[in-house]
Amino acid sequence: MKKGKLFATGFLGLALMMAGCGNQSAGSASSGGAGDTIKIGWYGPLTGYAATDGTNSLNGAQLAIDKFNAAGGLDGKKLKLVAEDDQGKPEEAMKAVQKLINKDQVTAIIDGAYSGSSKTVAAKVQEAKVPMVVSIATHPDVTKGGKYINRVIYTGPVQGEAMADYVVNDLKLKNIAVLYVEADYGTSIFGAFKSKLEELQGKVVYESAFKFGDKDYSSLLTSVKMSKPDALYIVGYYNEAAAIANQVKEVGLSIPLIGVDGLDTPKYPELAARNAEGTILTTSFYLKDTRQVVKDFVADWSASRKDEPGMVASQSYDAALVIIDALKKAGVDREKLADAISQTKDLEGTSGKISFAQDHEVVKPVIFVKVKDGKFDFVTAK
Repeated sequence: MKKGKLFATGFLGLALMMAGCGNQSAGSASSGGAGDTIKIGWYGPLTGYAATDGTNSLNGAQLAIDKFNAAGGLDGKKLKLVAEDDQGKPEEAMKAVQKLINKDQVTAIIDGAYSGSSKTVAAKVQEAKVPMVVSIATHPDVTKGGKYINRVIYTGPVQGEAMADYVVNDLKLKNIAVLYVEADYGTSIFGAFKSKLEELQGKVVYESAFKFGDKDYSSLLTSVKMSKPDALYIVGYYNEAAAIANQVKEVGLSIPLIGVDGLDTPKYPELAARNAEGTILTTSFYLKDTRQVVKDFVADWSASRKDEPGMVASQSYDAALVIIDALKKAGVDREKLADAISQTKDLEGTSGKISFAQDHEVVKPVIFVKVKDGKFDFVTAK
């Protein structure tokens, strides 16, 4: 992603510093809610295979915080984002979260990591009684075990079931081949999709896992072709999905491609070019949404950047909005703040009105978009 002037001098400069320094915090600030600043932690991948998503997550969260601070902050206090790089590794995520809790003594945490990391740190966060809002991790287990973790993105199973329903009832397709990433994200979405598809009298005619970083899919796609599917469901992230899309026609396949929110980044159509055209995927964000909160988010992002914000940035922006809204109501006491977060009701976010159910999961529709002329066009919401 390209860096604009404001981001380079502000929080994207922080992201680059974090990429090189690992465990340094985002500048000096008094601990927790003491002094004239309130520390909010963030952790996620700023280096490694998921660095693009991590950087976008950090930037989205910081954009919301910068806007809040510019409007005066909380009773004269400014929020300070303390960022930690987990490198996309669960063991590093634990180190990052322990530092945020024990050394930095943050008031709350924005989780910008993938499911493997989020699952690993969840028990520690609940034990420490630190409010955390999860932005992009979708595994169902992340929010279980206490009241301190809420999630602004729907779970993998919600996404998988929604796609199964759409495939059968809207696209009128029955026989689906599935390639899924060998990770919590992939298995949780695929499992729910398969169960729902079979419930709707559809069938998974071929299934296979792939690994992060795989580049040659010719063998898998040959097997997909032999299964004679009506469509190919790609459950993974944009790098691998683009490689798959680019190799589909090489094995003589000409079928619709459907996908997940891991593909919802400008990088997918950029890397797959015309081979991405027509791909339909589930997501939580639509760039051309006409609601004012989305217009403001896109304008603020684009004012200093040449790229456009995607789903990851929007979800982390929303996670920050949830914490900010709760701080206004409850202040910096962690237990009161956790309760206020859980009681969030109809908060206008970039991904829709945000409310949390009793299980701490977000209640909002699943959005379907389609790649057209290299952009994501709205299809429907369910």
